[in-house]
Amino acid sequence: MTAPEKKPTIRRDAFVKALQLGKDKLAQSDFAAQCEKAGAEIIESDDSVRKVARLRFLYRDYRVECPSGAINYCDSEDEVLPYDQILILHYLAHASGAPLAGEIISYQQIPDGWLYYPSFLERTTYILARTFSGAPEGFRKAGMEIGGSKSALGELAIEVIAFPKVSYHFIMWPGDDELDTEFTCVFDRSLTEYLPAEDITVLANVITSRLAQKAGKGNRK
Repeated sequence: MTAPEKKPTIRRDAFVKALQLGKDKLAQSDFAAQCEKAGAEIIESDDSVRKVARLRFLYRDYRVECPSGAINYCDSEDEVLPYDQILILHYLAHASGAPLAGEIISYQQIPDGWLYYPSFLERTTYILARTFSGAPEGFRKAGMEIGGSKSALGELAIEVIAFPKVSYHFIMWPGDDELDTEFTCVFDRSLTEYLPAEDITVLANVITSRLAQKAGKGNRK
């Protein structure tokens, strides 16, 4: 008899561990100070250590409770995806409060970015190229539908504000009969003050997946 597939269990266990580590790190931080640095707003605070903040992530508002680390939507009782919870926790814990640097960089210029660059391409620009090849208007429309706006970086470029201090710019190069459609993803250098390289990759994939889903070709890895 073939041994049962264990990958889903391993992956689920990894998410549970990462989620708990994120909660522990946030609980050990100065929550109010981190919220100020991250652009979150404290909306509840009692006489004990319990506090609740409201944080904008992509196009929705979330409630983040400290010290429990519980995360919920402000407008729904649906369960928040593990990917999203981990990113929110890491963003709040990692935020330095740094202002925009005014310098646009690529993923390769991020510290330790070279470690994750192949994964970044596979989970971001390659998916976008497959999904929106020959469909620049579809790309623009999908960007608007997930709360993005036109970027100043190009005619076929959209800016997606993921967190109050973090935005991604996706630039489409439509190609022609001889060249394939290509995408570039860039960001302000200050991004590294809010997320480490691995989380920058995961967040890029989250945004990419939502863009692709709007085109009816969702693909989150």
